[in-house]
Amino acid sequence: MNGKVRSYFTGFRFKVILGFLCFNIILSSILSAAAYRVLYRSMFREIQGRTKNIAELGARFIDKAVLKKLIERLSQALPEEDINSVEQSGDYRLISDQLNTIRNLENKLIRYVYIIHSSESGKYAQYVVDADTLSDLQNVADLKKADREVNRFNGNFDASIYPVFLAAVKEKKCLVEKEFFYDTVFSIYSVSAYAPILDEKSSSVLAVLGVDVIDRNVKNALDESRRLSLIISVLALMLSILISVILGNIFARGILSLDQVVRRFSEKDFSARASIKSKDEIGRLGFSLNYMAETIQNYAWKLERLLAAYSRFVPKNFLYFLNKDSITDVQLGDQTQQEMSILFSDIRSFTALSETMTPKENFNFINSYLKRVGPIIRLRNGFIDKYIGDAIMALFPGDADDALMAAIDMFEAVAEYNCHRSSVGYKPIKIGIGVHTGLLMLGTVGEEERMDGTVISDAVNLCSRIEDLTKLYKASIIISEETRGRLKHPEKYKIRFLDRVQVKGKSRAVSIYEVYDADPIDVLKRKDASKKAIEDGLSLYFDRRFQEALDVLVPLREKYPEEILFELYIGRCERHLKEGTPEGWDGTETLGIR
Repeated sequence: MNGKVRSYFTGFRFKVILGFLCFNIILSSILSAAAYRVLYRSMFREIQGRTKNIAELGARFIDKAVLKKLIERLSQALPEEDINSVEQSGDYRLISDQLNTIRNLENKLIRYVYIIHSSESGKYAQYVVDADTLSDLQNVADLKKADREVNRFNGNFDASIYPVFLAAVKEKKCLVEKEFFYDTVFSIYSVSAYAPILDEKSSSVLAVLGVDVIDRNVKNALDESRRLSLIISVLALMLSILISVILGNIFARGILSLDQVVRRFSEKDFSARASIKSKDEIGRLGFSLNYMAETIQNYAWKLERLLAAYSRFVPKNFLYFLNKDSITDVQLGDQTQQEMSILFSDIRSFTALSETMTPKENFNFINSYLKRVGPIIRLRNGFIDKYIGDAIMALFPGDADDALMAAIDMFEAVAEYNCHRSSVGYKPIKIGIGVHTGLLMLGTVGEEERMDGTVISDAVNLCSRIEDLTKLYKASIIISEETRGRLKHPEKYKIRFLDRVQVKGKSRAVSIYEVYDADPIDVLKRKDASKKAIEDGLSLYFDRRFQEALDVLVPLREKYPEEILFELYIGRCERHLKEGTPEGWDGTETLGIR
């Protein structure tokens, strides 16, 4: 009997069972662990990014002047009546309201928002304002149990147990915790970001804005993934133990089929399934493997959704020109040189307009505007490189006509938007657009932990200045000579020459042209009617025949007094007649734009 037992444990059957068992355990563990780790890190990085962005935005939003007043009232030993007086003051309530506004940006995610004053060493810290203090004190006043200890004004904050807080104070930059922190009071996992609030004059740290966020769904999903991975491993182990050795071709074919599936897994083809139809142990193993593949494919689907979300921040065109399949492939320093048309647009008098709105109204207004013009750029084969406040920088890798048509369509969209604004009692807005075509370097800049896609080129800077010129010439759209020369059908557009200028910071002159297709119909007709005459007048001007040019331009000014272009050239003619022209003058006007 002992010999039979010994023979079984040294025989081929046991070796096959043991070998297959080890293989299945290793395979399921590696695949489950890899999928779990990828999902975990991706979700956690997203939470870190959102936390840090909210903290950085919040630090800019806080009223520093009011905050300074509160900090000046901090003391090592402050009487209770003085603490109550501060907490009932308008300054304290203002900062408290601002903290609650920050929390409302992600009210389903943010749990706590607070401001802490710290010494330069960071070892001694005191609470200034906590978003929940006033409501917690009201709960206590109503004889209700507050959901946590009330963080009062001047209360001590033990900074020694928060190394990220100390690092943020020392480095004067926003930092976020690298791992989930388990809160034993609420039994939740949280991540905290600390953003220093700097004094604009001395650049010293006034205080630190703390933001604590939670995400139960992510933690639950990760726990469920861990449990599922364990179940799959246990199931694979149980099935492996039950498999008996089947000799011959049937066993060989089953093993080869499973081997092919595993190979496709290694190539990240999670749609692979075992096609074994036998009802023996190999068939059951195939069923187990298919079940595991279904789970892994679900992980992959979740990851694809995350990547799709990232694509809303990094344009797919950006990855295409860098020859990258995914954002995960992008490395610091990746770059490529391309000729593209660049479009800059800007809302006129946005600063004055924004001063009449609250921060929330500003964000709502900008997003309402951008969602109308952004799709137009994509429809015309372009992509938005970045938003600069109310301004847009877009790139068009195809024909220059794409950029110009996008600019015209954007004005039509703004006209429709103004109709909507008028219907609800808001003032209409105006925009200016500049378009230039040239070589640019598209790539990544920054450092390993924080990089960004950007475009570096003299053409980009020139396009920005051309957009600025729309204000000087009171033009809707201005394009450069390079863009006009690359239009496939320039005769389709209403284009007139404006000037030959050299803007500040540029060594060469550039000819600029106004495209007035998007102007109101009465303005369009006026410019059509005066186009030939002004071309004659400008031809005389550039030929140094200033008096003859005045004979043409002055009557035009009297006929069209609202046309700024006539006034500009009349002034130049009179200046040259009085002062003469410098040697080598070619008509180029030097402008101090930025």
